[in-house]
Amino acid sequence: MLLAVASGVLLLGATLTAAWIASPAPVRLDAHVRARLSSSNGRALPLSAIAPIMREAVVATEDERFYRHNGIDVIGVIRALPYDVVHLSLAQGASTITEQLAKVLFLGGNDRTPWRKLEDAAVALKLEGRYSKERILAAYLNSAYFGGGAYGVQAASERYFGVSPRQLGLAQATLLAGLIQAPSAYDPLRHPEGARARQVEVLRSLLRNGFITQRGAASVLARPLPLHGAPGVPPVFRVDLSLGPAFIWWQLALGAAVVATGAAVLAGSRSRRVRGIRGLTAGRLVSLVLIVAGAATVVRSFRVV
Repeated sequence: MLLAVASGVLLLGATLTAAWIASPAPVRLDAHVRARLSSSNGRALPLSAIAPIMREAVVATEDERFYRHNGIDVIGVIRALPYDVVHLSLAQGASTITEQLAKVLFLGGNDRTPWRKLEDAAVALKLEGRYSKERILAAYLNSAYFGGGAYGVQAASERYFGVSPRQLGLAQATLLAGLIQAPSAYDPLRHPEGARARQVEVLRSLLRNGFITQRGAASVLARPLPLHGAPGVPPVFRVDLSLGPAFIWWQLALGAAVVATGAAVLAGSRSRRVRGIRGLTAGRLVSLVLIVAGAATVVRSFRVV
């Protein structure tokens, strides 16, 4: 059992070390941003030239623990673990703003494999060690794709609203922040209803993080949102903006039960009566998997961590 665990730890350590060595050094960050914008009408701006509400909306929606991690959101990874294990995918990989920036600027925009995910994480750690949070956020806002050929917040602000990023208000900023996840699906020019639905999610994120009030969020949704050179996004009413309970209770109970089951199996395997039984090592490994999966489910049950 101990030999298997030690071998697994060594293999993991060797893999992480290889990913660190193989991943590129994130040097000349501003030059990489300019290169990404060179084929579009986007322009890189300092963070001071972007409305605070736009910065807050993007952080709250894309990476709410941005200012509390060092490039990798461990809590987010734990929260995503049950879904990814069940679906055998990396669909909920919990990518941070720093990891997204690493993927776009230094890894060719591709992180569909486990190895690429490890390289994302390695470059993200290097970015955080080299640049301030402000530099990283500015680079992200200047290089994100907002749809319709608009790369960067400057091009997006002008395309959709005909204003500079400094002039963005709450309604405009929350709509733009929602585009980053899926620019085509939430394009307000072609899919105004989808854009509004995504905007509601952004407003909830801002509410959850204390940036706005429910009255302010409801006011945004109750007014039509004018677009530059196109019909505006119509208002929506009676939208439930409540944040709900702090826990998802059934998920919390399920996770706790799985942890308890795994712990009981592990404790039982250490009894003298069962020592020497064939398959005992495999049973212990299963119990450890149960404990990890249960703990991840408990963490995921928290709406805010």
